[in-house]
Amino acid sequence: MVPIVVGVVSLLVGAAAGSAVTAVVIGAAQRADDAAMAEAAEQAKSEFFSDAANQCNLDGVVEIADQGRTMIVDGEGEDLGSGDVSFSDLDCIIDAVGAPASVKELMYSTRSLDGRQSGEWDDISASWSYHPDDGLDIIFEIVE
Repeated sequence: MVPIVVGVVSLLVGAAAGSAVTAVVIGAAQRADDAAMAEAAEQAKSEFFSDAANQCNLDGVVEIADQGRTMIVDGEGEDLGSGDVSFSDLDCIIDAVGAPASVKELMYSTRSLDGRQSGEWDDISASWSYHPDDGLDIIFEIVE
């Protein structure tokens, strides 16, 4: 009878230990998956503005700064050398970053008297100013 009791106890202890080990392994795998997903999301954020510039063929024309978390767009105005981004390119980049129609309309209706304006959507903040001589200048930022 003693060998049977010892065998059953050993079996129960082994099952409990196996369950504990399995739980630890599953927990570690879940934490690793969570960390990998967080890293992938952070990487996607840091490439968001570069991807938008690529989509609009504006690599090297718009400035990507702050480890990819800022994009500076210098629209062309009436003065020579005011900026390199044409109106159609502005339209492309504003759409590429997913600006809602309301923010896009605010950008295009800004007057030089209005000063610096701003808007936010999703994880993006934009601020802009306009002057006929300097054009529409926009700073896009990824915010948390």
